[in-house]
Amino acid sequence: MSRPNTRHKNKRPRADESESPSAAVFKRIHTTGDVTKSDVRQLYMVWKPICHGCHGNSKDSPNCFCGLIPTANGVRKTGLWQKTQDIIRGLGPNPSKDLRDSTETPAGLTNLGATCYANSILQCLYMNTSFRSGIFSLEPDVLKKHPVLDQLARLFAQLHSSKMAFIDSAPFIKALELDNGVQQDSHEFLTLFLSLLERSLSHSKVHGAKKIVQHLFRGSVSHVTRCSSCGKDSEASSKMEDFYELELNIKGLNNLEESLDDYFSEEALDGENQYFCESCQKRVDATRCIKLRSLPPVVNFQLKRYVFLPKTTTKKKISSTFSFPGQLDMGKRLSNPSSCYTYDLAAILIHKGTGANSGHYVAHIKDESNGQWWEFDDETVSKLGLHPFGEKPGKSSNKADQKPQGICSAGSVTNNCNNGHQEAASTSTVGEMFSSTDAYMLMYKRTSKDENSTENNNIVEINSDSLPHHFLDEISELNTSYVKSCDEYQSKKDSQLAYVTERRQEVKSVLMEAPASPEDDLYFWISTDWLRQWADNITPPSPIDNGPIQCEHGKVPASKVTSMKRLSAVAWQKLVSKYGGGPTLSSEDFCMECLKDGAKNAVSADAYRDRKASFKVLAEAALAGSSPDGPSYFISRTWLTQWLRRKNADIPSDADNGPTSALRCCHGHLLPEHAPGAKRVSVPESLWLFLYETISERKVDEIVTFPSDCQPCEICSQELSDVASVEGNLRAVKLKQRQSHEKLISGKSFALHPGQKYYLVPSSWLSEWRAYITATGKNISSLPEPQSLEAIVSSLICEKTDGLTMIPESDWKLFSEEWSATPGKGLSAEIAFTESSQDKLHGSSEAMPITDGDLDQSLDDTNDDGAREPYIKTDPEVCEECIGERESCALVEKLNYQNEDIHVYLVRGKEAPKSIREASTTVPVSDRRTSKRSRRTTSGNSISLKVSGSTSVYQLKLMIWESLGIVKENQKLHKGSVEIEDDLATLADKSIFPGDVLWVRDSEIYENRDIADEISEPKVDILQAEEGFRGTLLTSSVSAQLCQDIAFSE
Repeated sequence: MSRPNTRHKNKRPRADESESPSAAVFKRIHTTGDVTKSDVRQLYMVWKPICHGCHGNSKDSPNCFCGLIPTANGVRKTGLWQKTQDIIRGLGPNPSKDLRDSTETPAGLTNLGATCYANSILQCLYMNTSFRSGIFSLEPDVLKKHPVLDQLARLFAQLHSSKMAFIDSAPFIKALELDNGVQQDSHEFLTLFLSLLERSLSHSKVHGAKKIVQHLFRGSVSHVTRCSSCGKDSEASSKMEDFYELELNIKGLNNLEESLDDYFSEEALDGENQYFCESCQKRVDATRCIKLRSLPPVVNFQLKRYVFLPKTTTKKKISSTFSFPGQLDMGKRLSNPSSCYTYDLAAILIHKGTGANSGHYVAHIKDESNGQWWEFDDETVSKLGLHPFGEKPGKSSNKADQKPQGICSAGSVTNNCNNGHQEAASTSTVGEMFSSTDAYMLMYKRTSKDENSTENNNIVEINSDSLPHHFLDEISELNTSYVKSCDEYQSKKDSQLAYVTERRQEVKSVLMEAPASPEDDLYFWISTDWLRQWADNITPPSPIDNGPIQCEHGKVPASKVTSMKRLSAVAWQKLVSKYGGGPTLSSEDFCMECLKDGAKNAVSADAYRDRKASFKVLAEAALAGSSPDGPSYFISRTWLTQWLRRKNADIPSDADNGPTSALRCCHGHLLPEHAPGAKRVSVPESLWLFLYETISERKVDEIVTFPSDCQPCEICSQELSDVASVEGNLRAVKLKQRQSHEKLISGKSFALHPGQKYYLVPSSWLSEWRAYITATGKNISSLPEPQSLEAIVSSLICEKTDGLTMIPESDWKLFSEEWSATPGKGLSAEIAFTESSQDKLHGSSEAMPITDGDLDQSLDDTNDDGAREPYIKTDPEVCEECIGERESCALVEKLNYQNEDIHVYLVRGKEAPKSIREASTTVPVSDRRTSKRSRRTTSGNSISLKVSGSTSVYQLKLMIWESLGIVKENQKLHKGSVEIEDDLATLADKSIFPGDVLWVRDSEIYENRDIADEISEPKVDILQAEEGFRGTLLTSSVSAQLCQDIAFSE
């Protein structure tokens, strides 16, 4: 059941313009020649009442001012009446949003793309007040000579006293020549940066700053090797080595204590690793371990979360939970144990993400002044409270069955927090334990006092007065500039909002007084476009522009009434006094000339409509085939049909083609009727004269009159006759060939008989010939003739072709006559038999096998022993080299496939079943339907995968990993009995075709892991080494020498 057409259901029917009041007024004006006041009121629609509450502004009433502004509490997307917040947004970013609450709140650092690793380290160093004070105490001369120190000091000064919530780190990053688009390792950055600082600070004469890096971060260890026989230590055991951080293993370890035990554990040297003892003068068993000789005020623990995978030459992140205490006793780890080395957790560097070369770094740091923890995430700094992973009140619960974490006593409980972190809040005196799956570096600061009761971590309180004077001036200037920009923005905002409020009040005030009563004799006309822009734009157009509503006489024409509004004298005076412009068009400025011209045109249009209605019957009769009485004329049938269907009753436009344009030939005469597009009808003389008169003057010269007794163009008639004759001859030739080659035309197969001669023609040529011969109707001459058969056959000699078709000798002889071929130059063929199935005669064709259905039944008598096989023997013989090249091209084309199915079986056992191993040796069926789901078989699971010839073996193994859950390294992938190796090779390289059946076995050598870890690692790491900080000042071999040269030059 079809849906009813409701497209025009609510459409108001168009009124008959000839019966409208305006039409009656125009007729009266045309008749009398006078324009009365009543006529003006009617034509200019002055009589229409004032609108109140319309949905939109009406063009049909000059007294309608609705819709120029939105209703009460309404808004618009743009302009004066948009939302206040959108107007404010147009002023640009508000700098006050970046205002720092106070200098007690730490400031953030901008991330320039991938510089979070540097930002987190810089925040850790800045929050260390001792390090910060050392940087602030540097001499200006030293800062001038060392750009990195200068930018670091400026950055610290801004972090300390700037009024901005985050500081631009670009100058510092640029000074180090770092690539801000490359993610780096934060531990490597810290190591290289401290080394650079140590060299640069050595040129300072301030004692507290010169060796601030060594004093804060440097400790010492020794590698002790002890003979198990004599008990003596090696000479190298007394050698002290400096360290700035301790790199701890965490794989298989649960907490910091276990990692430290592993770090300081003894290693047995025995067997092949025996130690040569100088005292014993022989190789003996020994032990080796690391002895902690001294500890710095700040100890950095680097957690080795990344392990190197030799097979893939990539790094993998260890995401296991690792626990660490809030307070750490390192005195017991010293070679000479002491109770004066207690450390508090000061900072945690966190790496978020699964990839070693991706992810994001943040830092959780404790404020030394008040014990408050903060999270530094580039520009964002968040308060965490008194715990490093945030206080989570209400989530703690004392559960008797909950196990303690790390070194906590049995009274601890665990709170699960965000970001993979856990906090164990101890209820005993042992201290708090914290856990994290992403902690990458731990910083502990010494809090215990030495034997002289002096604190080792002398914290220097820094305030704005303690900053060097050159930094005070610079920071003061920056803050002043920033505060000024905030004040300027606020002033601009207040001014803009006040202006918008004033404009809205003005628009509302004028529009309230704008309507003029229909009875008012004094009023003014104004352009609707200008009035709409004035009411809707924040900045109004100036001055008033009434030019678009004026006629050529400088007056107001009635035709423009839909483009103007009728203003009261009060409203007009307000607008013109403020904006000026004009011209002023009052109620007396109606145009008499335009009114009279309009009346004349209206009467003419009415007369045209009446005459067209009277001639409509004649036109319909002509289209129906009625022959008119008296003189008649030819016009285009298509043109007359469109003329009758025209909905608009106005005079046809100039763009219309004339009624005889389609009938005129290139010679300027009448086209023959059977020419394309020359269908015509004969119309009476009265209708022709009406049509001729209504054509505009510009088209009159282009209209050609063709009386009904006019003869067609002789030249065009002769050309059409010649074409018809050629097509007739062509039909006869094609008919004859269809009758002569009846079996070839039908495409049916025919029986082959031994001893008879056949001929080979290209299948493509035969298809073209068949399409050409069977074309009829309009297509009879549109298809091109097939190429010369002799040239086609000659090209087959040692040339590639898409295939050959065998035809009887009789058809070949006819083809030779019809398509210009020499009968003796054809490719003849005969059916022959081999002596045995292994015997193959030279010159036979492998590309054209013969099936039993192709042979005549009488061949059974000739081949009754069943041992001989038929083949086609050709003259000239088949070129073996061409066949090899053709087969090679076919193989390449077959391997160039896209988005095709292959099948993979998971075999549970050492060997795949014979049916699976031999599956890929069979000929694949291209149209075979296969299931896309994983299905279980007797030997394992089977999956279908969409692959291409360019898919690599590595990508295929990832697909198998995702579908069957077998780790890539454990996959033993086979096609038949051959194992598929070389991950960088493509499936085409391994001769894997669409529909092939592969099988895979799980070796279970390597442990299972998440495929996301594999995918997240950039594969470029397999082919190239990491660049790291190569090319920056951190690895410059001349940076230290450069500093020395500068010092000597001074």
